[in-house]
Amino acid sequence: MPHIRTIIGVGIMSVLLALYLMFAIYQAVLLVSTGEPLALLYGASLFVAPVIGVWSLWRELRFGREAGALYDRYEKAHGKPQIPILPKRSDVPEPASTDPEDWLIYGLTLDGVGKRREGRAAVRKALEFARVN
Repeated sequence: MPHIRTIIGVGIMSVLLALYLMFAIYQAVLLVSTGEPLALLYGASLFVAPVIGVWSLWRELRFGREAGALYDRYEKAHGKPQIPILPKRSDVPEPASTDPEDWLIYGLTLDGVGKRREGRAAVRKALEFARVN
């Protein structure tokens, strides 16, 4: 069930980004076509913003796909991960090994204690270790 909710959320965000892209590019074309210096500058920035949006969406989708594949691989090998339940903002010891599975559990544990940014960084590191191994 959580996978379906995630897919629906990603789909909604992708559609919203596509709508934003259409309107931003339309406005950019209108502004550039005026020939006014300030409008040209603003129109050019409206061409850049959608590129950044598409790049960041692609990057997040790739991260989600790779992290999901690593999680599925872990689940097939070991079953559902046993993530410790700790109080919010608790300190979580960093794994000493370079085992991607240890770093995945570490990242999920950090996310569970409310340290989302650090958790995502740990999962990215797990993905790097998985690529190396």
